[in-house]
Amino acid sequence: MQSKKKTINQGITALYCRLSRDDGMDGDSNSVANQKKLLSQKAKEIGLSNIKYYVDDGYTGTNFQRPGFLQMLEDMEAGYIGTVMVKDLSRLGRDYVSVGHYTDSYFPDHNVRFIAVNDAIDSDEGESEIAPFKNILNEMYARDISKKVRSSLRLRGNLGEPLSQPPYGYMKSPENKKKWIIDSEAASVVRRIFKMSMEGKGNETISRILQEDKVLNPTAYWRSKGITRGGKKEQANPCKWCNSTVQRILSQQAYCGDVVNFTTYSKNFKHKTRLENPKENWVIFKDVHEPIIDRETFEQVQERISKTKRRAPKEKNGKKSIFADLLYCGDCHRKMWYRTNTINRDIHFFVCSDNEKDYRGNCKGRHYVREDALEQVVKLELRKMAEFLKDDEEAFAELLAQKANKDLLTQQKFIEGELKKAMTRSETVSELYQRLYEDNACGKVSDEWFMQLSHKYETERMELKTKISDCRKRLSEMNEQRKDREMFVSTIRRFMRMECLTAPILRELIDHIDVYETQGTGTDRTQRIVIYYRFVGYLELPQEPTYTAETRQGVAISYLPTKSA
Repeated sequence: MQSKKKTINQGITALYCRLSRDDGMDGDSNSVANQKKLLSQKAKEIGLSNIKYYVDDGYTGTNFQRPGFLQMLEDMEAGYIGTVMVKDLSRLGRDYVSVGHYTDSYFPDHNVRFIAVNDAIDSDEGESEIAPFKNILNEMYARDISKKVRSSLRLRGNLGEPLSQPPYGYMKSPENKKKWIIDSEAASVVRRIFKMSMEGKGNETISRILQEDKVLNPTAYWRSKGITRGGKKEQANPCKWCNSTVQRILSQQAYCGDVVNFTTYSKNFKHKTRLENPKENWVIFKDVHEPIIDRETFEQVQERISKTKRRAPKEKNGKKSIFADLLYCGDCHRKMWYRTNTINRDIHFFVCSDNEKDYRGNCKGRHYVREDALEQVVKLELRKMAEFLKDDEEAFAELLAQKANKDLLTQQKFIEGELKKAMTRSETVSELYQRLYEDNACGKVSDEWFMQLSHKYETERMELKTKISDCRKRLSEMNEQRKDREMFVSTIRRFMRMECLTAPILRELIDHIDVYETQGTGTDRTQRIVIYYRFVGYLELPQEPTYTAETRQGVAISYLPTKSA
């Protein structure tokens, strides 16, 4: 009876199996099937039940970002796993520091028993003095394999075999994987890019043309062909080309038919990040495969690129607009970007970061607003507020109270309702879990079905717990907003004694500013700007002002701070 009770309390017995390409030289001894058989037999011998396999096939031991391993850690965090069993320590990993962290700290902190069968390690029997030495030997093995792989790559690279994946425009030959052949569909796009560059078009113009013509970018193209390559798995617009992608294609010497090896390197076997290698370390083999671009055209493009000057930074001497991070597009609600006129460097302005004209985004308008005009509008608004406070402090306090109380009451009612629903659902989930556990104990529900549903209920319970905590926190914060209103008034009084706007004052007073697209033409041009203040939101002051500015010679624009158009 005691052994049976212990087994129930242990939860899932996680049998972790890992096989990398480097383990192939060990024959079948490390195969996933062999590991599963060994671990299941050992679990049965020592009385561990409720087993679940976690497998990583084709993953190196120096990398702990493996899907099976991460899933095991996730289940461990949820409290499902009681025991982790591996064939030996090398299956857990070949990084001395990381393996030691999991065996000495992480597993004990989560009350998880760890067993390495072939290394005779069982955490229930106390600490193993030999484990650290085995971890060091496993890491030395990984280091040795890395040296052998690097040596092999160096040999192959010096013999002219391409070490990288074929670039956009090429694909591997079905007859010989070490040879590249032209992918006619993608190659036509590459030729078009070089042609447009020869015509004098810049990277941004080329990117815009390709996007307008609905040409799939390289990542989306490979995915459409079922080719697994790097890049974002999901793209909002698969036809959106980046300037850096065009630049990379224009700089790719492989399009001349050359193989260029050793353009990048990694510091050591533990660091997978690839670093740029100096050109003097490159090894180039010319005319290895069929060219997409003739060499003369390629060299002309490189000469043109080398003469292209980078634009001067838009903010000299690290100067930053006092309105940075406060402005948002009134239509798409994206942030507005601070820019400087390329011809007249004294003109600074903001535009929507997602506008289709400048950045090939989705927002229809630019929402252009000059910084100097915006400063005048905001200063006028704040001075109007300060005068209102000075002239009738009681009326101003009443305005803040009414606005804040009205918004607070609406928010408070909503949050209290959400809190009540979350608490009710949490109690229901607890009852459902208890019934499920009883049905599993009686044999009405299988262990597999129990694990699936219990995981679902536990996930929902944790989400509800977080939501309940957040709701209570927000309700508590609302009780502190009276003090915030007092701080708001104090900041306005401080502004009354100042001659100019400063970034600290703006951030103390303003939450964000919405800028809308300019409407009308000629003398009837208007633009709506809405200021949302901290703690109180939008304030509609009596006799709202309208500010008129001549942002371009002969073009006047009236700025409307109020919500009404």
